[in-house]
Amino acid sequence: MIHTAGVRPTGAPSVAIVGIHGYGASHVEHALELQAQDRIRLVGLVDPLVGPIHRDGRVIDLDQLPPISPDLDTLLASVHVDIVIIATPLHTHRAVAEIALRAGADVLLEKPPVTTLDDFDELVALSKECGARVQVGFQSLGSLALPALKDAIAEGALGTIESIATYGSWTRDRRYWTRASWAGRRELHGRPVVDGVVTNPFAHAVMTALSIAGWDTPDAIDSAELDLYRANEIEADDTSSFRLRPSATGSATFDGVLSGAFTLAGPRADSPAIVVRGTLGSAHLDYINDRLILDRNGTPVETQYGRVDLFENLLEHRVDGQPLLAPLEKTGAFVRFVEEVAANPVRAIDASFVDWRGQELDTHPVIDGIDDDVRNAALNGRLFRETGATWAAGKAN
Repeated sequence: MIHTAGVRPTGAPSVAIVGIHGYGASHVEHALELQAQDRIRLVGLVDPLVGPIHRDGRVIDLDQLPPISPDLDTLLASVHVDIVIIATPLHTHRAVAEIALRAGADVLLEKPPVTTLDDFDELVALSKECGARVQVGFQSLGSLALPALKDAIAEGALGTIESIATYGSWTRDRRYWTRASWAGRRELHGRPVVDGVVTNPFAHAVMTALSIAGWDTPDAIDSAELDLYRANEIEADDTSSFRLRPSATGSATFDGVLSGAFTLAGPRADSPAIVVRGTLGSAHLDYINDRLILDRNGTPVETQYGRVDLFENLLEHRVDGQPLLAPLEKTGAFVRFVEEVAANPVRAIDASFVDWRGQELDTHPVIDGIDDDVRNAALNGRLFRETGATWAAGKAN
């Protein structure tokens, strides 16, 4: 359906947000800030749930917001929208984005953009057909430390790049896995959800590593080996490692191994890292805090960078054609990675290797020695089962 209701106004672009609770509340707050600067007009909110919108312990005043519509079709029937921000459950992204694109709107689509390559191909084709832009919410791609690292690599500062590794250890409690019906699921209502440690919370690390490798398209990856585990009683993985190798296409930009290891069953939340090693030096990227350490000839130099907001980047692109930092068409390799995760089994970690801490919904698992295991696997390009980690065994779901 192509919506024609509503008159296209002039001036600041009109914006609607679909999915206003959970992470979507951050988009509501940001939209209000930009509206106060006369950069946008917030004309609609969409969510099946009404009631207070909470963000970091605060309640957003509903009096300063437009009415909440139950679905995007209903909103678009009454108002023109230039940009739609989509922060809905993972498995609904494609359907909601299609409605927005057919209405002629540009889209900011939260990560992961979609969970299958078929959906990816169809959304890319539809965006071209409609002449619309789709920016994906990989905030780490807005870090100014990332182009600085890419420039250093292109200039040969690190020599020939031999490996790219990424790792991270966070903790998530029972509340995290029970916050929504799709949380921790691999499939829901016949649609692939593919929630899990590497496809959702640490998706930024994986996507940023792929971007450093220059692997944008699905065919850039030749082989993907994955080792997926769970300490929680969920369908998805909460502790996983992987190793990716390039095809002839991917080898044109990086002809080496891209490896990673992550857990949501660590003792604390540490800043994840991406480590690039070359024949002349190495780089350590803290993509969350926009810090880059370049180590050449044993002399590490740390630099603090800023960050470009992806929604504001989309606004600037609409005005003067400034390149999008996270365009949908450059996330194909990541979607290929999501499909590979979905195709691999998740193994349960024996309870004897897991220490449960906290009470009730604050209860969270900690796997024995997991922090060392995560770094060891990623930096050595190994899967957990190859590292000798004692807990890396169990029956597949």
